Amino acid sequence: MNEPLDEARARRLLTLAASASVATALILIAVKSVAWTLTGSVSLLASLIDSIMDSLASLINFAAIHYSLVPADDEHRFGHGKAEALAGLGQSVLIAGSALYLLREAVLKLLDPQPIEATGLGVGVMVFSIVLTALLLVVQKYVVRRTGSTAIDADSLHYLSDLAVNAGIIVALVLSGFGFIEADGLVGLLIALYIFYSAGKIGWDAVQLLLDRELPGEVRDVVGTVVGEHEQALGFHDLRTRQSGRTQFIQLHVDMDERLSLREAHDLGERIRADIVAHYPAAEVIIHHDPVPNPPHVPLDPDRG
Repeated sequence: MNEPLDEARARRLLTLAASASVATALILIAVKSVAWTLTGSVSLLASLIDSIMDSLASLINFAAIHYSLVPADDEHRFGHGKAEALAGLGQSVLIAGSALYLLREAVLKLLDPQPIEATGLGVGVMVFSIVLTALLLVVQKYVVRRTGSTAIDADSLHYLSDLAVNAGIIVALVLSGFGFIEADGLVGLLIALYIFYSAGKIGWDAVQLLLDRELPGEVRDVVGTVVGEHEQALGFHDLRTRQSGRTQFIQLHVDMDERLSLREAHDLGERIRADIVAHYPAAEVIIHHDPVPNPPHVPLDPDRG
């Protein structure tokens, strides 16, 4: 398990990932613009449009991440983490719009296929794009593992799909070079549909975060294990979880012997809270102490059927 990050380190990592994403998108726009101009390939146009959308999405991410890192204030007591989910929702709208435009271009290309010029240049550009995108993904995946950022995770999902897109474009260019000129429009059509699917997934995930969807079921299992390790904890219930930016919110009621003093109950709750935070360093854990008669120690979760 990674060591917990302090806020300064998390901020540096998030800024690095967001800046790298913007820089990558701008570089790819430049090289793909040249390649599309020289080849006239609709597949390359698809990739160019995708990179343009990447740059816009990355800029939105950059702004959202900086805003999400603003400390909680009087009007936003839970912080500003949901700005990342809003950024993801904005990304999905932009990406879906580009997919619809690309779908139109691909259909027109299929109806009137044209030979592609300078296919070697196009293939070279796509290989360069794959290498640069792969390097960016390495950075993004590392930052997501360390920070749990939903905005960077959404961005990396889109760039991951770009690898498949770029590989498909190489296939289309090679086939077109061998005389199968319809391959360009066909691959462009497939890419448009794939981008539209990616937009839907990013949008769905963002909406779920905004609606405070529960964290994965494994969180409940971990909490149950932690509570069970404390003999004075007689059980737990009303577990509620959600995610906001890189922060997880975990709330639960813990049953305790009613004969415990206030100090003893507080200390027990603090030990349980610290153990949960050890598993989820970015979490804010709130524990309510429920006094109950002293039954046998059975730390079950009655909320699970």
